[in-house]
Amino acid sequence: MPVVLLMIDAGVATIRLNRPAVLNAFDHPMLLELRAALDSATSDPAVGAIVLTGGERAFCTGEDLRDAQQLSQAQFEAQIADLQELATALRSAPQPVIAAIAGPAFGGGLELALDCDVRIAAADATFACPETKWALTISNGASLLLRRLVGEGWARELALLGTVVDAETALRIGLVTRVVPAAELDECAHALARQAAALDPDAVAATKRLLAGDRAEWQAALEAEAAAVAAGFASPAARARLASFGSGT
Repeated sequence: MPVVLLMIDAGVATIRLNRPAVLNAFDHPMLLELRAALDSATSDPAVGAIVLTGGERAFCTGEDLRDAQQLSQAQFEAQIADLQELATALRSAPQPVIAAIAGPAFGGGLELALDCDVRIAAADATFACPETKWALTISNGASLLLRRLVGEGWARELALLGTVVDAETALRIGLVTRVVPAAELDECAHALARQAAALDPDAVAATKRLLAGDRAEWQAALEAEAAAVAAGFASPAARARLASFGSGT
């Protein structure tokens, strides 16, 4: 079974993360499949909008920590590089990308949602940046995007303390723009995607470029984040904490 599913219908591409047994936590092969699906969608002239979803149970719980325990420093840094390229690809897609979020969006999963243009949450969605628990740091543009979306105060609470927020709090602080009943999430996201797909694609792409902000600032954020998270992964603290994942300690 593919771990990333791509479906295209009536001008809307739906990319679904499909590792439900681990709440869509990603390993490196899954990241590569996600990037391939995104490239297929963005390069298709028939696609006017993209919905990124994880299905009903979870959007994405970030990196699969059982997999991370086995990575060498070089493998981890290669995975971070691919994640950053994926983040940039999401941000620079000519079509609007809508994240439809049910269940947890944690760590790298929240970062993927931040890289989308619009975030819609089911009422059961939860959000967190738990990286400091594992002696790691946020990445994939989150250090820049969190502050833009929720302001300095909430960005610091989320990133430093790992506070978990529910959907209504996420709506109140600007992390998402809509909260809907879980049963209505898919239709709401696709209704917005169809609305976007009916617009002039050149105007939409140009507007996305205008909203993107300074490219140098984005690149600087990615470089600083990559250095910080690589240093964290190399630390004895991170190795010890990752080794404890799943052990009950």
